[in-house]
Amino acid sequence: MFDHAGRQFDRGQCSVADDLDTLDAALGSAGLVPPSRHGVARDIVCGAMYRVSVRDMVEGTDAGLELLQKLSGLASRQIPVNLSVEHFPNGESATVVWQRFCEVLRDALSPSRLPDSLLGLCVNSHQMPQEAWCLIADAVLGRGPRYVFLDSLQMSAHCNRAVEERATSNWSFLWRQRATTRPLMPVYGGFVRSACPLLADEVATTVVPGLGLNVPARSAWLPFTLPMTGFATPAGRLRWPALVEAINEAVMIAEKMQDRVSWHDTAQASDARDNRRVALNVTGLGDIVRLRGDDPASLLCQRWLTGVVSRICNVLQARSRDIAVRRGPIPALQEANHVGQWQAGPQRESWCRHWDEAVRQSAVRHRNLLVISPYAVIPTEGTSTAAYSDLLPVIGLADAWNFSAPPDFAGWDAVQYRHFHRRARAVIQGSHTASFVAAGV
Repeated sequence: MFDHAGRQFDRGQCSVADDLDTLDAALGSAGLVPPSRHGVARDIVCGAMYRVSVRDMVEGTDAGLELLQKLSGLASRQIPVNLSVEHFPNGESATVVWQRFCEVLRDALSPSRLPDSLLGLCVNSHQMPQEAWCLIADAVLGRGPRYVFLDSLQMSAHCNRAVEERATSNWSFLWRQRATTRPLMPVYGGFVRSACPLLADEVATTVVPGLGLNVPARSAWLPFTLPMTGFATPAGRLRWPALVEAINEAVMIAEKMQDRVSWHDTAQASDARDNRRVALNVTGLGDIVRLRGDDPASLLCQRWLTGVVSRICNVLQARSRDIAVRRGPIPALQEANHVGQWQAGPQRESWCRHWDEAVRQSAVRHRNLLVISPYAVIPTEGTSTAAYSDLLPVIGLADAWNFSAPPDFAGWDAVQYRHFHRRARAVIQGSHTASFVAAGV
């Protein structure tokens, strides 16, 4: 009986894989890079992201043991994991506690033999010395992806001498790490925007494995990559008809793929159902500027690139709205409308009319659409100058930001490197505007 059930399950999984293979091929034909797929059935496109209490883990609380059990199950299924650690115990050495945490994690996951590349870690920049954090994690858990969240303590000047010294030490370590085979990767921003103005921005506290995408914990994302150089002539002239067609095709394929991929737990599956998040990662913006021979420091070049990204954003939203008209808007909008708690009367009727009109005008099918890395403005070929930092304002048009695969910043110095990240964070923070409806959703 059990053997028969196993064969039935395998055939079903193969069917899902075949469907996803077909969709991947369609994305490749359109000039996009399909998402990496994980798991035994190769139907997982977004790994697991958790906020983890170091205190719960080292003290063996019920919450800590429950999470360890979940992580062990994910490891056995070969699903990539990224842990954003927090809540170090007070009164103990952070480095000593960190080593105990890593050992607890290693002991829990070792039976599953999770490859180093599938276990990522992220820590706040001022939680403990970054060099010690990486050294201990690598020695105990292997050299998996490492991220550090740079907050205001790291990004701004401070009167507190101890804080300033720690920030200086962190920048120095990040600069030395930039050109290594496995660099420590900065993350910042701390929120994602909604493509629909009726839904509020959300706090981002975790990092998507492999993508370096800063997102809400246990959210579900469908990632694609749009390399701009694939839609440009050798002189940098964009082939807009092909580019628009590719973007439209990507959104249509994402709509189909959403219903075929799997999610690692019920919370992520619920988020996928409610928000239908797409992460179309636009790369090669700096490469296009270089092909054109433009000066990245010129205002004309900056305005041109802003126009390019704005048009991409408009195409994405238009296609998502078209799908919403046919298949319905983001399901999360139903929860955002709290009119069901109101008593019947003229005010409720008036609200319903205004809400319905707002939905008709601005609803989309996907809560998030456009992703851009700060590194997208830096050319990938050869050396570049710090003048490419002047292109950073275009990343403010994105809904979310990813921080994987940083360049080596060849031709830059440590001061220019620090200025780049501080400026990128300022652009991201400046794009954070409060929604006028459904605050807190």
